[in-house]
Amino acid sequence: MRTAITFMTAMALGFMGAGCMGRIFSEGMGAATGASGRVVGNSTVPDLTKYKSLHVEPITVAAGSQAPADMPDMAQADFEAAARFRGLTADGEPRLKFTGEIIHYESSSMVDTAIGPLAEVIVRAKLIDAGSGRVIAEANLVGRSKASDSSGAKHLSGGLGKALGKWLDSGGLKKQKAGDKEEE
Repeated sequence: MRTAITFMTAMALGFMGAGCMGRIFSEGMGAATGASGRVVGNSTVPDLTKYKSLHVEPITVAAGSQAPADMPDMAQADFEAAARFRGLTADGEPRLKFTGEIIHYESSSMVDTAIGPLAEVIVRAKLIDAGSGRVIAEANLVGRSKASDSSGAKHLSGGLGKALGKWLDSGGLKKQKAGDKEEE
């Protein structure tokens, strides 16, 4: 009986240690890679390779969203950078227009420390053909962090840029500049 209790105690301590090690690993990865970016869409992205430029409209914030005041400007800059990485300039024809609204912002809180921090921002985005005004695609772009080192607004905004990059990639606009660094 005593051997069984010792064995069960050792197993419990092992699992607890594995949980701590998992948290240490995820924190380290969060510091190294920043927030992740994900696209949640309800439409497929058509071939975008004919487009030469992308104009990012000012990012808005939905009523009730608790996004920091500087979040729209940071997101706009990261969206513009993602477009540049894929060869889309500020001017040129044909042109895409990008509109986005921050519909959800959640910072990590003390409650999250039990299961690990989670910070997230979601932008409802549209790609529009600037010439015709026709909406080409719509999706939610998500910047998410599961590590406290990458959970600030700046990191979450970087995650949004990664999400736009993935969205543009799915339309055929792959990274163009060798040597530039954008982490996926």
